[in-house]
This record gives sequence, C-alpha cells and structure tokens, in this order.
Amino acid sequence: MELKNKLKELRTSRNMTQESVAEQLGVSSQTVSKWERGLLFPDIALLPKIALLFRCSIDSLFGMDLLWSIEHRKEFDVKIHTLHEKKDWEGVYQAWIREIELNPDNYGNYADVMLHVYRKKLYDKEHIVKMISLAEHAEKCCTDDDKRNEIYRIMLQICSESKDTAIREKGKYYYKKLPSLRHSREVYAKFVMEGEEYRAQILKNIIYTVDLAECCVRQLITRDMPPQEKLFYYQKAATLLETVLDDKYAGFYEPPLLSDYAEIAKVYVQLGKPDMAEKYINLILASLEKHLIESEKENKSQLLYSTSISNAVPTEQICKELLQNMLKAAELEQFKSEILSIKKRYEKYLSR
Repeated sequence: MELKNKLKELRTSRNMTQESVAEQLGVSSQTVSKWERGLLFPDIALLPKIALLFRCSIDSLFGMDLLWSIEHRKEFDVKIHTLHEKKDWEGVYQAWIREIELNPDNYGNYADVMLHVYRKKLYDKEHIVKMISLAEHAEKCCTDDDKRNEIYRIMLQICSESKDTAIREKGKYYYKKLPSLRHSREVYAKFVMEGEEYRAQILKNIIYTVDLAECCVRQLITRDMPPQEKLFYYQKAATLLETVLDDKYAGFYEPPLLSDYAEIAKVYVQLGKPDMAEKYINLILASLEKHLIESEKENKSQLLYSTSISNAVPTEQICKELLQNMLKAAELEQFKSEILSIKKRYEKYLSR
C-alpha cells in the first residue's frame, strides 16, 4: 500500500480529521491533505511522530513490515520457545513486551502476553498495571472487535486475581465491556451473511455456545458439594463436549473433556465404585492413544474444527500436565500403573 493511502487509512480508522492530525503534528491541514493525495511527502523528521500518533511502526507506514515480519516472527517464536524450556516466565513476559513496543498495532500480541501473565500468575501490581495500560491502548485504537473482546476477557480474569480493590473494580469494567449473551451479534448472522459464510458462522456459534455452557456448568461445582452432586455436574459438563466431539479427534477441545473424565473417576472412587471409575480412566487413555497415531488426527469432528480458535499452549502440553496431576491424585492411586504407562509413551512420542 502506498504511503498516501496508508496515511488516510490510519487517520480514518481512528476517526480523526485532517485538521486534528495537522494539529498533533504541527503542520497545516493543507499539508496533510497533500500527503494523502500524494502531492507531498512528509518530512523524514516527522515520520517518528506520525508513527507515534497512529500507534504503528515506521516500517508499517511504507508496507515494509510485511517484508521482514515473517522472518522476524520465526526468530521471535524460537526465542519464546527457548525461554519456555528454561521456565523463564519473566523472560517470556519481557520478550512479549519488547515485541509489542516494536509492533504496537499488532493487538494479537497483547492478548498473548496477557494470557501469559494469567497462566503464570504474574499478579504483582507492576505486571497488572502494565497489562491495564495495554488494554486501555487497545480499547482506544484497536478496530477489530474480536481481538478487543479477547483482551477484555483475559483482563477481567487477571484483574479479579489482584488484592488491590481498584484493580478488582477494573475487572468488573472489562466484564461489562464484553457483549452480553442475549445481545450477542452472532445470533443475527443471518441478516448480514449468506451461503458458506453464514454456514461457517452457525458452526462457530454451536461450538462457542457448547464451550461456554461446559465452563458454566463446571463453575457450579463447589468444594463442599456432596460427591453425588459433583458427579451430576461433571457428567453434564462432559456430555456437552461429547455432543460435538462425536468420538473423533478433539485436539484443542480435548483437555477440558479429559479433565471432566478425571474428576468423574475421582468421585466414583470416593463413592466406592471403582469399576465406574475405571470406565472413565479408560476413556482418557483411549483418547490419548489417538494422539500417538498420526492418521487418527485427520479424523476430526467437522463441528469442532469449524472454528478458528488458537491455543497459545500446545494441546499435548496440557494433556501431559493432566496426566501428571492424575498421578498425584490419591483417589486414582489404583490406576497409577496404567496412567504412568501412557504418560511415558506420550512423552516419548512428543520428544520425537
């Protein structure tokens, strides 16, 4: 994209007039008009100010970001992987922050660093305040509703973990920014879409709804709840995911289902029904067996894989952690040899 078109796109996407841009940069509105018509080129000394005003990199003004971004991203991904192997969580955090400073208009990176802060429980005030500042910037400048809502969703979880009252109130603010279920735009897709686009949206609606319902059912379970009542809710949660799984490879959606199965097995042991517990342990082992056979991964549920959800943490890593937690569970001691066997095979497979 030519510079003249890029400048106009950046200005209009932020609902700015030529006059307001001129005022911010200390030039006349006629000068800005000439830039956007290609009659005049901005002075090189103004480029950093223009990039700062539009919250983008200088490279992106000239379209150069596309030329180097692929190689840069490969190098960055290698760096993040190395830091993860070292369990250097602060290093991962700092790497993401530097990446955002380099590419401030890539809002997908904002959600990634926020997810890292949440998963690694970096809940000290300094980290959370930094995340709030990023969220505030995204709220003002990000024009992608999905990315902005993803940022709100993660931020409400981060803020809710803080002991600071003001920050916890901020969590409520992000909660209210999310579109409510009753007024969700996806319900009205038929008014603005048709054909394959509409069908794809309906499929997404189904899995998003099931995923949300499963999470909500699990949240009804409390520690002091009687085992029989816990069993009822865990089974309901599992059934919701089974509806779309269709006994095929689940990938991203498998960990919550297998987690439900593990909890059901624990409850059955508490109720003195080891045979029923074994049934659910076998369901877990059978699902993980599919991960060890490449051909099984091609046998996917059309419903499950209709969405474009990405997972920052690989599915296999989550499943490995699930097996580790199962080995630590006192209720599942009698199944330890079977669990340990699949864990060793699973780790050997992953190491290849």
